[in-house]
Amino acid sequence: MTDRSKPSGTFEALRVRDFALLWSGQSVSSLGDGVFTIALALVALHIGQSPIDLAYVLAARAVPSVVFALLGGVVVDRVPRRLAMLTSDAVRGLAVGVVAILLARQDLRLGELIVMSAIFGTADAFFGPASMAIVPELLDDHLLVQGNALGQMSGQLSQGLIGPAIGGLVVSAIGYSWSFAIDAFSFAVSAVCLLAMKVRTPRAEHHGTAFAEALQGIAYVRSQRWLVASLLGAALANFVGMTPLTVLLPLLVRNVLHGSALSLGLVFAAGGAAGVIASLVVARAGSPRLRVTVLWSAYAAGGVAIAAMALAPNAWVVGLCSAVEVGLLIYGDVLWVAMMQELVPRDVLGRVSSLVYLLAFSLGPLGILLGGVAATTIGIRATLVLSGLVSGLICVVVLFTPGVRDPERSRTEPEVHRSN
Repeated sequence: MTDRSKPSGTFEALRVRDFALLWSGQSVSSLGDGVFTIALALVALHIGQSPIDLAYVLAARAVPSVVFALLGGVVVDRVPRRLAMLTSDAVRGLAVGVVAILLARQDLRLGELIVMSAIFGTADAFFGPASMAIVPELLDDHLLVQGNALGQMSGQLSQGLIGPAIGGLVVSAIGYSWSFAIDAFSFAVSAVCLLAMKVRTPRAEHHGTAFAEALQGIAYVRSQRWLVASLLGAALANFVGMTPLTVLLPLLVRNVLHGSALSLGLVFAAGGAAGVIASLVVARAGSPRLRVTVLWSAYAAGGVAIAAMALAPNAWVVGLCSAVEVGLLIYGDVLWVAMMQELVPRDVLGRVSSLVYLLAFSLGPLGILLGGVAATTIGIRATLVLSGLVSGLICVVVLFTPGVRDPERSRTEPEVHRSN
């Protein structure tokens, strides 16, 4: 029997034509998103008058992605996953392109930026489960960890490293409009790569309404103790740790340390560099035997790195802490996604992946708003300390919750789980 935890080569998955096209298109799209991430935060701070305005913009993207997550999973299991990704790319590209035009005309208001974020988030709700569910259609099981690691590597290299640095330079040199235009173009490139793929997913048979199929996905998740416990813990950890960081990090660099747009871009880039390294490590080494223990330990250590940002005297130290936090997060995420793709039946993978996102990030919008309110009330540094330490403690509790480590005890019988 093939050892699924050890890939045959770091880049072996890229020899599969359709996966290589998917990877290439998403790499370009991630580059555009990296530029977009910096530009969105800076535009919101420029147009808005307080940290709460930035939180509104970021929450406007997060809320629809949660609200429509379950619907997205049902749609993804009903239509070809490639079609769902193409539609999402088109919608997001158009929304970002409109903002680029409004910025060029100097006619963009905060309300319009919030609407664009909401449209973007709605499209994300369909793209996320589709992108996760399509990978097992392209790769054999023994390449899933490697394929996800390569996807994370390109995402971090483009969106977390090169993109933010370019975003900071573009904003500093020629303004906000070009940053959004670059992201719109990247979605077009992604769409072309998706169109070039040969994979043709057969239309799934439906035995009930969309609501009934959604309930089937919920029933499957409830039947798996490791999924239920992990998702509840992830929801709480993300609420107090990861999602507030999306608003706290720009505030720390710009408002506390008085860093430039380029400094903020380099901080994000430091995290991206660590993400690339972590992805290459897991692509090369494969999945550890105690994969659940390792991934939750990595998440807990990431919380400590968030708390350490509060002590940073300058943007360079923030970048170092960000690198540690993102590297640990990406390492854990690669193991988690590959484990899901291996253990969850493919006919419900779209619904289950959407439920994972829904439950894990259901409190995300509130977390973003909480970050903005807490930063205004008790200060940015104090909020970071509480956010990081509490989220790390939650991850430790999850690790010792009964049922969470069940997948570690069944590594020798993966086929039994896949047939359930």
